[in-house]
Amino acid sequence: MDRRKELHEIERRQLTSVMNNTKWEELRRAVATTFPFELPYQIKYVLEDTPNPEFLADQSGDWEDGFPYPTSSIEWIRLRPKVLVYKGTLVEPDVYDLTDELISILTRERIPFVQDNATLQIFGYVRDTGIFEPKHDV
Repeated sequence: MDRRKELHEIERRQLTSVMNNTKWEELRRAVATTFPFELPYQIKYVLEDTPNPEFLADQSGDWEDGFPYPTSSIEWIRLRPKVLVYKGTLVEPDVYDLTDELISILTRERIPFVQDNATLQIFGYVRDTGIFEPKHDV
């Protein structure tokens, strides 16, 4: 990736960095060493229009070897903390919900995230840091 182009895009879109290489590495290492299964993830880089994979699937992500591009290029990562473990073609997969453990890691490492129904999203860059504020029903 061309860092000058990334910096230009970050400035053009008025993005603010909320992660650094150390935090990304702490996340990668914690996920790789804590869970017996590799959590599926979808990753979006600053200079790419679509995330990879385009749709968050059930296949696992490779947390052991790290990310394909420098972590300074990551705009966001979306994680699916419910892992499906297949035992055969005719048997329903086992579902392991690792949400609480993942939130515990993110909180312990002070990694800001946003949770929705089925995913946790960790941002490298945001336009508005207010997205991390707790939502209160009025």
